[in-house]
Amino acid sequence: MTTSSRQRRITWGFGLAIGIGMIGFGPLFASLWPGFDHSPWDVNTMLLGLGVGLCTIAYIFGRIAVAAVTEGRRNAVAPPTTRAYFVAGGGFAVAVLCLLIALSG
Repeated sequence: MTTSSRQRRITWGFGLAIGIGMIGFGPLFASLWPGFDHSPWDVNTMLLGLGVGLCTIAYIFGRIAVAAVTEGRRNAVAPPTTRAYFVAGGGFAVAVLCLLIALSG
């Protein structure tokens, strides 16, 4: 996505950021809100990892779109660093690990 045209990065970046962010906010909200049932810790942690992973992917797409909007300006925003990719990968790895624990137990 970072090699496509500027208008395409803006359109797809903001669209995917909003869409994936809204999907990721649900599991994140469900895992942290005290009103939800938190009895199975592995399922709760799986939802937390999934929510963090999806919200981080949304952040990456949003950052790509903002970098495309500010491209060519004196104070341009840089594209996302590798840290965001590591956070997303870690969130998804925790979600898969907790899913395997929940399925085995």
